Amino acid sequence: MNSWLKGIWMIIILSAATTSAGCALFAAGAGVAAGVGAAEYVRGELKQAYAAPMEKAWNASLAAAADMKMKTTEKSIDNLDQNRVIKGKTEDGKDFQISLEALSKDVTTVKVRIGVFGDEAYSKKIQEAIGKNLTK
Repeated sequence: MNSWLKGIWMIIILSAATTSAGCALFAAGAGVAAGVGAAEYVRGELKQAYAAPMEKAWNASLAAAADMKMKTTEKSIDNLDQNRVIKGKTEDGKDFQISLEALSKDVTTVKVRIGVFGDEAYSKKIQEAIGKNLTK
């Protein structure tokens, strides 16, 4: 009888954990559908998903670089147009890279890296500028 109760409690706990995780995934998906997903800063790179097709995110990224007086030195697009990259120098001479990846026809992930080790604050400013340009 005691092991039967333990089994029931394990099922209840696992069900609660699974339900909570499902809600978190649904909430994250809703954020992307609303326009901007949650930003994630990992190993010097700020990554953010936008509810925008590749071309719109590309134009918003180029406009953000221009708005922030960043000098673009290289633009590349892969053969399948699933990935695009913008490289150049910030106004104060640091290298930057903005990488775009199409997750679907209406969702694009944008990754920003400043310098070798990254600059979270500067990367956030760029992501904010991209977000503003997407709403224009």
